[in-house]
Amino acid sequence: MSIPQPSSPERAAGMPLKLIGAAASLVAIVFAIVAPVAKYHIAPLFLVPLIWIPYFLRHRLSLHPAHYLMFCLAVLLHDLGTFGSYQKSPLPFSFDILVHYYFGLVGSLLIFRALAHHFPLRPWQLGLTTLLFVMGTGALHEIMEYASYLLLGTRGMLDPQNMYFFDTQRDLLDNLLGSLTALLFIFIHRSTRAAPDAGDVRVARY
Repeated sequence: MSIPQPSSPERAAGMPLKLIGAAASLVAIVFAIVAPVAKYHIAPLFLVPLIWIPYFLRHRLSLHPAHYLMFCLAVLLHDLGTFGSYQKSPLPFSFDILVHYYFGLVGSLLIFRALAHHFPLRPWQLGLTTLLFVMGTGALHEIMEYASYLLLGTRGMLDPQNMYFFDTQRDLLDNLLGSLTALLFIFIHRSTRAAPDAGDVRVARY
């Protein structure tokens, strides 16, 4: 029995995603080569597969190129730790705040679209499910950080000597704020699209 091959439109639609993934992977590798922080030299072993996971799940996720680009930028934003951004933030606040906020935002855009594509849920149900999924993923990430410290010590993902005391709680709060920002944008966008013609003053309800 032959395996169905993707049609030409499907292959064409996948080309921007391939280019985005390839470019992001190349940047991650270059970062590792020039990394002044030693533990980031092996970062591509983890980050490159992470970059390509959404691509290989693109049909299940109903992946939009703009969302994939944002996801790859989120991975590379985290990888700027290569240059000591976590130790000495280039921002007037902790660099970690931006990273977790942006991951919460991008993750919510991806998950909401995937859920809306596969499940006939009401908008508020989609939003709540998205929020819980993103927060659960954030919690698993915090556990993974702690596990890496237990296994690898300071070579892992945590450096207790330079870590904010409430780092875990702040990270989860930033994930929450990023997710809520994305959901607010989604509902405003959907309301605008569903709004009736000018002259009809009724507002679409969700």
